[in-house]
Amino acid sequence: MDAESPPQPSIFASRAARVTMVMSALFGTTGVILVFLPRWLEVERDLTGAQIGIILSLAQFARVVTGPLIAYRADKSADRATPLKIIAAAAVLAYAAFFLLAQGFWPLLLIGFVALSLSQAMTPLIEAATLRATAQGKISYGLARGIGSVAFIAANVLGGVVISKFGLIAVVAWVLSGLALTAATSFFGLKRDPPPPRPPTMRAGGVGELLRNRRFLILIVACGLIQAAHGFYYSFSTIVWRGQGLSPEMVGLLWGFGVAVEVAFLWTLPFFERRTTPETLILAGAGAAVARWIVMGFAPLGFALWPLQALHFASFAAAHVGAMRLLYRDTPEHSAAMAQTLYAATSGGVLMGSSTLLSGYLYDLGGAIGYWAMAAMAGAGGLLALLLIPPKARASSATHA
Repeated sequence: MDAESPPQPSIFASRAARVTMVMSALFGTTGVILVFLPRWLEVERDLTGAQIGIILSLAQFARVVTGPLIAYRADKSADRATPLKIIAAAAVLAYAAFFLLAQGFWPLLLIGFVALSLSQAMTPLIEAATLRATAQGKISYGLARGIGSVAFIAANVLGGVVISKFGLIAVVAWVLSGLALTAATSFFGLKRDPPPPRPPTMRAGGVGELLRNRRFLILIVACGLIQAAHGFYYSFSTIVWRGQGLSPEMVGLLWGFGVAVEVAFLWTLPFFERRTTPETLILAGAGAAVARWIVMGFAPLGFALWPLQALHFASFAAAHVGAMRLLYRDTPEHSAAMAQTLYAATSGGVLMGSSTLLSGYLYDLGGAIGYWAMAAMAGAGGLLALLLIPPKARASSATHA
């Protein structure tokens, strides 16, 4: 009987592997956008810190509207892979116009708004797809997310090397090539992904249901504050380090090292998840962020930068995994994309937009001191996240104290 059994499909042919491939292409692109686009705007388009902050933050603010609209359409679609494919193709055209046609602040602001909105919209869609695909057991979420982070590291490190050799024109070539690869892998790699059956009376997305959930609101605001506290780092760390004399290669290595430690954490995630809770991961992320940004505000150089970068595994990854686990655990499947997008609209939209806009002015005012505002933001998120701890656990802790 065993001889007649059909062969098991390869893990590389699984839905999780295909989604991971698309995620890797996307993260391999954002690894250059995030690290080197602010520097490109400063040098190639002669913008101030405040202008850079405005351009980067406008699309983040707009995610409050654009994100839920896209997620609503994705949850309602007969094939949840279709919106991702369309957005990926549109992003290639938008970034081509941004890099090659836009000159001056206002054209850069308007076209950049479209381009950045499209690339940012893909992240929550691919996150939701990854959570669904990895739930089937072929590849764990930690492994899939870690592979995506490896692609991000490669972009950080190799991007720095290429930019050092060829100049900032390499940013343009890398981003356009990476987005084209993202579009190609989504079109040719993603299979049909129908939504689960739901009662005819249930509206897709479940926005009202989510917004009436107090725990969900606390989660997206608390974790949003912790993640938005990376705003100065994402937007101005490269500019600060280059101003201190660090080479593009060193900047890329520093970014890559931080994400490498994050990958090690993700690939050993089962070890941590067996010993802690999602709520604890979020609180650990908040504490690490506060410590990291306080020290970074003193503009350290040399060896001190490496342990500070290592804290990225907690300040970003631990808090992110905790949020993803709670979203997946506590959100109905018919609202998965909407829950992810409301979280992204809060953390990467209103809060990250405010953080990025503020960072531009703080950079113009005093350089690295902008990190101290980020420490305060992460601390506020941590205090709010205490409300996520179940009442029984809080009572137990108080009893033992």
